[in-house]
Amino acid sequence: MAKTVFIGAGSRFGARSFVDLMSFEELRDGEVVLVDLNPTHLEPVLAYCEKVVAHYGAATKVTGAADWRGGVLDGAKYVITSFAQGGPAYTGVPFHWEMAIPKEYGILQNVGDTTGLGGVFRTMRTAGEMVAIGQDMEQRCPGAYMINYVNPMSMLTRIVALACPKMNMLGLCHNIQYGIHDVARWLGVPHKELRYEAAGINHMDWFLRIEHLDGRDAYPDLLKAGESPDIYKQRAVQFELLKHFGYFTTESSGHCAEYLPYFMPRQNSRDSVGLGGRDTSPEVPVTHARWNAESDLVKQTDGRKALALARSFEYGAHIIHAMETDAVYRMHLNVLNEGMITNLPNGYCVEVCCTTDRTGVHPHHVGDLPVQLAALCRGMADMETLASDAFLEKDLNKARMACMIDPLNAACATPAQIGECFDRLVELEQQWLKPHWGTR
Repeated sequence: MAKTVFIGAGSRFGARSFVDLMSFEELRDGEVVLVDLNPTHLEPVLAYCEKVVAHYGAATKVTGAADWRGGVLDGAKYVITSFAQGGPAYTGVPFHWEMAIPKEYGILQNVGDTTGLGGVFRTMRTAGEMVAIGQDMEQRCPGAYMINYVNPMSMLTRIVALACPKMNMLGLCHNIQYGIHDVARWLGVPHKELRYEAAGINHMDWFLRIEHLDGRDAYPDLLKAGESPDIYKQRAVQFELLKHFGYFTTESSGHCAEYLPYFMPRQNSRDSVGLGGRDTSPEVPVTHARWNAESDLVKQTDGRKALALARSFEYGAHIIHAMETDAVYRMHLNVLNEGMITNLPNGYCVEVCCTTDRTGVHPHHVGDLPVQLAALCRGMADMETLASDAFLEKDLNKARMACMIDPLNAACATPAQIGECFDRLVELEQQWLKPHWGTR
């Protein structure tokens, strides 16, 4: 196997992705470098991965590093990214500011990592590091693949793909593969007994077709399943979209509600789908709970629990396996639109089915989305494109306008209020913005 570098190996994707790699016998003879600047996260993951290697008696060389700079990317064929820039991904600052300050203006977010003020500022403080990694790849391992799990997926994928054309950029999510498992569970069938087609943009992909293996349309069954209060409340936003727009989208209710003007702005609308905002704290522990002495990972490492070696549903290891062997996989990836979805503009970031094999990644042609779905996607995608252009051009006013056209922001506040909120966040986050935005 070729050299793989995992940047942000202390995240929840690090150990899981390594197990996925080692689950393929053909991938057990390469080199893996685990990179994380937090030693309290890197050290337990490195120890765990070394135990997995020993379990298989593999020839894999696994090492750790505190930084990806200084030649770590030399000769890499795959660079997996899964990190948070500026602070922990979903706690502490600056994440806390990106949730709490908009809340003062009536803008409630549930996750805040994809769109809205939270998504734009996460892009503004993260894209510089992503581009720096991509540029180092262009110098040290041109033609290599960046396999990205960092959010905001669409904006970062588009920025790096355009800024670093001498490497290959792929954006990975798990909303579709986990979404179809949920649908199958509600229908009471194994997921492999369903055929489906999905397309759209990240976190707003739509199941354009769901069928049983005998060709029967599964959508009537899904609508009936949604009549159950227990099932409905698991994905209330999605079932409302299914009832009113005719298709089921793939993301969780809390996420999905942030991308639309319908649910979050009003208390009664939030109550109708069982959602509120998210309370955050500026405080953060040094060591995440998943890596402390009583965590599942540490117990597996020291022998108190058996190693969990089952392969996950994540796509990363399958991409590497396909490119290193004669395996062929179908998977949904985030790529720049080049005529795949014909009623979304070329150059936007879209999530479509791709065939992945030894020769690379080959996106499938979708054609037109149903007009109502394209319209809902455009609300997010226009904002994401304007925000990514803002970073590429270092145009702070475009980033401000991206926040103003965001569907949820626009439903909650005036342009002046959104602009004031934006300026407050710029002031708070200067230490992360100035290295890449300068004094703009």
